[in-house]
Amino acid sequence: MRVLRAFRELPGDTQPLRAIAEATEFDPAVCHRILQSCVADGYVERLGHGRYRLGSDAIQAGMRAMAGVTEHLDQHQILLDLQEALGGIVVFYSLAPVGARRVATDYAKGDYNPDDFGMTAFDMFTVGCSLRTGASGRALLAYVPEDIREIALAEPIPATAGPGAMSNEELLASIEDIRECGYAIGRQECLPGWNSVAVPALWGNTALGVVLWLRPADEGPGDVTDYVEDVRKAAQLISFAATAGGRNPGPTT
Repeated sequence: MRVLRAFRELPGDTQPLRAIAEATEFDPAVCHRILQSCVADGYVERLGHGRYRLGSDAIQAGMRAMAGVTEHLDQHQILLDLQEALGGIVVFYSLAPVGARRVATDYAKGDYNPDDFGMTAFDMFTVGCSLRTGASGRALLAYVPEDIREIALAEPIPATAGPGAMSNEELLASIEDIRECGYAIGRQECLPGWNSVAVPALWGNTALGVVLWLRPADEGPGDVTDYVEDVRKAAQLISFAATAGGRNPGPTT
């Protein structure tokens, strides 16, 4: 476990034997024997030039863990309750299993139609999936490993993003704020004309995903910051179910 944990804590996705041995405080010969056992079991892959990375079985273990904590959770009903209470659109975004991308795994759109977003199919697969733009992207970036964050920051801002899209410096500063206050506010970042609130649903220090509530900037009373607590409660219900072993905590209302 200490060897596998080193891959999570060290920067980059591949590591030499020496770095792993130093991180675990194992003798290099001992560390080498452990790595060979992990390679045989599929939890680690050995690459060229004596470097190692996490293997496919490690990914499978993580996916089973994530599936297990939400198995009995009626997440969709929580999103429906939030959308009914606030209007707008509610989306649950998860980190995609490959690359620095987000994927919408559940939603409650109320009476809105796809045309109301003003986005083409191309936009949905660029702006809508990028961690580089939007409150939900920043909320996920606050809880991902540094190497995934660096991949996202290396991407250009999509040309069709909203006027509120942040520079790298602004984005990094906002990540610190998100970890401190627990939410992100988006003002026409991902979608021109739409503001949003994003709150991560956490399992320990791991983001199961992000609850995103968004509405047109010229629609509804007050500022979107007035609705942070409602979105936070929905995310907390999902988080509670994970930490309570998947027991459904009930509806939000």
